[in-house]
Amino acid sequence: MTEKISTSLLPHFSELRKRILYTFIFFAVVFVLLYPFSGQIFDAFVAYSRASVGLNLIAIEVASPFLVPLRLVLFLTFLISSPYMIFQLLSFMAPGLYKNEKNFIFSRSVIGTLLFFCGICFCYFIVLPNVFNFFQSISPSVVEISTDITKFLDFSLLLFLAFGLASQVPIIVNGLILFNIIKKESLSENRGWVLVLSFVFGMLLSPPDVISQIMLAVPVYLLFEFGLLFSNEKKAQ
Repeated sequence: MTEKISTSLLPHFSELRKRILYTFIFFAVVFVLLYPFSGQIFDAFVAYSRASVGLNLIAIEVASPFLVPLRLVLFLTFLISSPYMIFQLLSFMAPGLYKNEKNFIFSRSVIGTLLFFCGICFCYFIVLPNVFNFFQSISPSVVEISTDITKFLDFSLLLFLAFGLASQVPIIVNGLILFNIIKKESLSENRGWVLVLSFVFGMLLSPPDVISQIMLAVPVYLLFEFGLLFSNEKKAQ
């Protein structure tokens, strides 16, 4: 019996290994193509914030000028590769799904990916410059702010992750309502608690400053309202 089960699972493991290999190759190719331009990519990455608020960056650690652009390229490689990773995952799952399940998962995956990228873009163009500008505006006039590039990247990537995750709120709300896990009326009646949870979410995921937390909490709540507006209590057929 065990041998029969193992034999039946072998094709699935073989297919999974193939999908993982394809994903790894794609990731490696993107990284190899981007790495020679890591310096230019980092320059372009900080250019908007520097132009907006006059950000001054320094490197404290000896290896920082090498490691920081490398980490940024790895992050960018992950972003570029993520749609392909999702495609490979869906391709692996597809044979075991019904047509309506495929349509549901595919549509939510596309929307979720687009929302994730929108969240990162919102953070890069709106949140980061305003946060840095706030810090500079409240610093004493005798203090000249020079930010370490490692701390700058850590701060930026943390915010990117927070806003990327926050952008998935409409998908989560839609799924909860669609499958009748939570009633739409119940969510509507508890908006106050959702607002409180939005600020808790902002406090936990964003850096420990009020501006970042507010700029994360408010979009989270608005995205909740957006998900509520376009959700119906009807199960997937």
